[in-house]
Amino acid sequence: MPRQTTLEEKPPELFAKDQYTDPGKRERVVLIEVLCLGDMRTGKACRYSRVDSPLRLCITDSGSAQRCRMAFNTLGLPGCHWFSLYNHIRDCDMWIRAFDAKYARKGEPFTRTECDQLRAEYGAVTDVPALAFWEDLMSAYPEAKVVLMERDIERWYRSFDDAVAKVMWGRLSNLLADYERGFVGPLRDVHRRWATDWMGVHSADEMRKAAKDRYRKYYASVRRIVPKERLLEYRLGNGWEPLCAFLEKSMSDVEFPNIDETASMHENIAIITRRGL
Repeated sequence: MPRQTTLEEKPPELFAKDQYTDPGKRERVVLIEVLCLGDMRTGKACRYSRVDSPLRLCITDSGSAQRCRMAFNTLGLPGCHWFSLYNHIRDCDMWIRAFDAKYARKGEPFTRTECDQLRAEYGAVTDVPALAFWEDLMSAYPEAKVVLMERDIERWYRSFDDAVAKVMWGRLSNLLADYERGFVGPLRDVHRRWATDWMGVHSADEMRKAAKDRYRKYYASVRRIVPKERLLEYRLGNGWEPLCAFLEKSMSDVEFPNIDETASMHENIAIITRRGL
């Protein structure tokens, strides 16, 4: 049976102080080797501890994310995810500039230089907000491998509605974001731009109506554009073998993680809300 995450398994960014670093002054220290292009709520989070590894995998905490996060930690592949914004709040302004450049044509489009600054210490990127720039990332990092995680669309939609649509457009969370502009506000603004610019929606109802069609079209685009030799299509339940083979890692003899990721996600959101109060 799925279980809850322990305190040690939760993202440390939920509890860490903001680093207050200017992303424009960063330089890349690890090569980006993996782009995980699965949509939100499809299972993409890795464990966050800083284990030395030639490959740092960035998978986001979404959907069956916690299981994958723990799985990749077992393989020695820590990396960044959307929680990375929570102790890098100044990155939010740079992400807004990226949305302006790509979707509103204000300013110069981001290049590999800017992408390196936003993810300087990690070897992979994925999901919100990077998901909205996946084709740009493919061009910027032609040497990177691609992992595409997918769920049954009906199960994905239920999870997406519960953890994304309801939360993003919730009255309480938006009141808090409007009032608290040092933490919750910038985070909300970045995620809202993903919704309005990439999904093209402006309310929970619009998001629900567009979600399945957007999901199908997105996966079709990734499969059409990414060369097959760069792509691993992975579903939770496939176990260690395909991941280990694709990433050239030794097979783990540890049981693949099995936790209640939806409950864990709501716990994490509650922690974020308390931080903003």
